[in-house]
Amino acid sequence: MRIVQMSDIHVGSGLFRPELLEAAIEETNALTPDLVAIAGDLTTDGYLWEFEEARTYLDRIACPHVVIVPGNHDAKSVGYRHFEDIFGQREQALTVPAPEGEAKVVALDCTKPDLDEGEVGREHYAWLDSEFRGWDRGPKILILHHHILAVPGTGRDTNNLRDAGDVMAILRDVRVDLVLSGHRHVPWVWSISGVRIVHSGTVSSMRVRGTMPPSYNVIDLNRETVTITLHEPGKGEELLATFSRQPVTTSEFYPALDRFVRYDKLPF
Repeated sequence: MRIVQMSDIHVGSGLFRPELLEAAIEETNALTPDLVAIAGDLTTDGYLWEFEEARTYLDRIACPHVVIVPGNHDAKSVGYRHFEDIFGQREQALTVPAPEGEAKVVALDCTKPDLDEGEVGREHYAWLDSEFRGWDRGPKILILHHHILAVPGTGRDTNNLRDAGDVMAILRDVRVDLVLSGHRHVPWVWSISGVRIVHSGTVSSMRVRGTMPPSYNVIDLNRETVTITLHEPGKGEELLATFSRQPVTTSEFYPALDRFVRYDKLPF
């Protein structure tokens, strides 16, 4: 299975570079991915015209499965309403055909209007569990904007996922394979208890941090390995991380999850 992961487009900023986004989309189409995951911050201030402009670019992606979640910038100025009008529902669960079967993909909106930090929220815990637990037909993939774990090279970590501990415990318990997020503009990968957390950089703006250029990720999964490659739009690529497909770990945790995390009933 091949996944292209982008985030932090930031249409509307003076630092937005349309030629980078155009190059990334052209390269994505040439890669013929099974899934394109766009992990938020399509806009800078959540204005309608920014969403409309972002749509003109993203409509050029040829992949039949493009999954988009909003970021904190998209939730500014009541922008989440424009997101819904232009891109549809802010969260969903779907299956994506893959060479090895079917991937279960959950796209979750963790934003809070006009706040930089995010939260999954107790109201989503049972939903995550019900979608992922017992899935055995292919990879389990969560897409959300905010970072669960701190990303190096990004400065003081003050606007992460506020309920990161609860969420990470659930993801480990239901054995999620990949968490795809953005927000910090720096590409990085963590592997914690079998959960691979993959951060993408800003794909099309100069709102970069430190030495990392604008970039996006390409993730290739087969039965034996996971390979993650960092791509600079229009320039080239370099290896970001490799893993065995099945995590190699000797750690076990014995207390039941519900001693730490309690689920609210599903609101639907």
